[in-house]
Amino acid sequence: MIDFLSSILDALVAVTLIWAILRALKNLFRGPAQTFVGAGKSRSPAHPAAGGQMVRDPVCGMFVSTELSHRLQEDGKTVYFCSEKCLESYQKSATNA
Repeated sequence: MIDFLSSILDALVAVTLIWAILRALKNLFRGPAQTFVGAGKSRSPAHPAAGGQMVRDPVCGMFVSTELSHRLQEDGKTVYFCSEKCLESYQKSATNA
């Protein structure tokens, strides 16, 4: 009985250790986390590395800096995209509409 409980404890320790390693690797390889300024007041994320205002990409919903984004002029307004892929997807959907 003690051997059984010991093996269960060993398995739990191993699972916890693997979970912690995977979480650390995930945090290491993803980009900087988005943080939101003013709890409940402002929904614009702060990003210290990017200048300009943060706006939401209309295709994927990701926040992007107005200075570092891909841009499209449409009806006198500028639309901002996080990537060329989102820009192309937006243009394709606009031509199909």
